[in-house]
Amino acid sequence: MRATAFMTTAVLTLPPDMPLKAAAAALADRNVASAPVVDGSGRLVGIVSELDLLAQDVPPDPLARMSSVPPDTAPLPETVQEVMTREVITLPPSADAALFLRHMLLDRVVCIPVTEEDRVVGVVSRRDLLRLFARPDADIAADVEAALAAALPDGDWAVTVRAGVVELTGGAAGRPEVAHRVAQAVPGVVRVLPPGSPGPGAPPVG
Repeated sequence: MRATAFMTTAVLTLPPDMPLKAAAAALADRNVASAPVVDGSGRLVGIVSELDLLAQDVPPDPLARMSSVPPDTAPLPETVQEVMTREVITLPPSADAALFLRHMLLDRVVCIPVTEEDRVVGVVSRRDLLRLFARPDADIAADVEAALAAALPDGDWAVTVRAGVVELTGGAAGRPEVAHRVAQAVPGVVRVLPPGSPGPGAPPVG
């Protein structure tokens, strides 16, 4: 399924010159782990995370230590542009969930902006992907049935879903490869079993 089916479109974006305290309050109020940073023309210029902000705002407590804490004389950053990540991993709206997850695992990021021509049109977070995995089987089955009816109105497919795994049976009009692709594109589908496979949750043979 493509990002347009599961991305968050009500995106919190921050300006580069926003003070760090205000940025921290914005992330906390929206309960998000990071936010894209955009300039005055709406172009993506970076991303700032909770950790970027916390690194500037949690000094050691001198009363919690036996020895004195040496003074920190380094200049304190004041705005988002001073702590944000400038090299941002982005993906287009046509990217699928597997590609987002791959980048999250390999690049260890929690949120990926979805962009068109350097403009943010959405974001995908780990929570968005988790929401896909958590979709009820009944909702997935209903969406698969509707998608198949639209794409193959003469197919007469029967749909069974268990734990996100889809089994398609029937299909009097044939074209199982098309039905397989249509079902796989439905949000929340983990796998579509090939024809003749044991149904979802079937006990192993042998």
